Amino acid sequence: MTRKYFVTHHARFLAALLFLVLFFCSPFAAWAEIKIIPWEELSDRDISPQGKAALSLNREGWKHAETEHFVYHFTDVKNAETVYLHAEIYYQWIKKMFGIEKDEWSKKGQLFIFEDPKIWEGFNHENGEPLFAAEAFTTGWELFIYRAPFWLSPQKTLAHEITHIVLFRFLDGPIPIFLNEGFAEFVAFKAIAVQAGGDEYRLRVLQLVPADRYIPLEKLICMRSYPTDEIDIFYRESELLVRFLIKQNGSDGFYSLLKKVSGGRPFEKALRDAQGTDLAVFEEQFKSYALEKK
Repeated sequence: MTRKYFVTHHARFLAALLFLVLFFCSPFAAWAEIKIIPWEELSDRDISPQGKAALSLNREGWKHAETEHFVYHFTDVKNAETVYLHAEIYYQWIKKMFGIEKDEWSKKGQLFIFEDPKIWEGFNHENGEPLFAAEAFTTGWELFIYRAPFWLSPQKTLAHEITHIVLFRFLDGPIPIFLNEGFAEFVAFKAIAVQAGGDEYRLRVLQLVPADRYIPLEKLICMRSYPTDEIDIFYRESELLVRFLIKQNGSDGFYSLLKKVSGGRPFEKALRDAQGTDLAVFEEQFKSYALEKK
């Protein structure tokens, strides 16, 4: 083992240890043991028809719990721990990133955690989103997620989906799917970076977009559905675009842009407000950032 190798891995170990110490000395530590709450005693029992359909499956098996911003529905306490321990953490990340101080909503996010693959498959067949229901999907305030056995690295999927719920909470209306999915991926990579010791760039090589697969921004920002034939590039480019916007404007500036777009302002006009440039000029800057170098 070389000294450089030892120092690097020693630093990673200390970073991971620091994260665990901070985590278990924080208010989140109080959630380490899930407190089961009867359905009748939950502070928020307002669920959608999809939520009611979920609870109608294995009716006697569901258990319930809640934290400050979420209500959890699950059948196995151990399998629900990851969601229970991390959902509020991701919520606080985004809240802090956006600089939000007042958060007085009484409505809570509803998280439905499935462990039985047959029940999950049947539920998706009737209620799910066909393109993305393999692991999880969200609808407004609600998350439906399959927690497979030996699910050792769920943070990326969970952080991604929790982000959709938090955006729904903090914004005034819908936003284009490239912003929604791009920001969810941005937070998801942050989650697995923390899990790996805090340094995202040691965790992965930044995946740029091949020039011949680049989706022009004029096309990207007009998408109303997911492009099944280029879904991987859609997600990669959307995350890079969000990352670039945050790099250019700061997280508070990015939140301001999201607020304007969710309030009905076209993305191109909100971009001009933030950048002081039109879409064409911005795109050339973004392509220099996002495209693979020859």
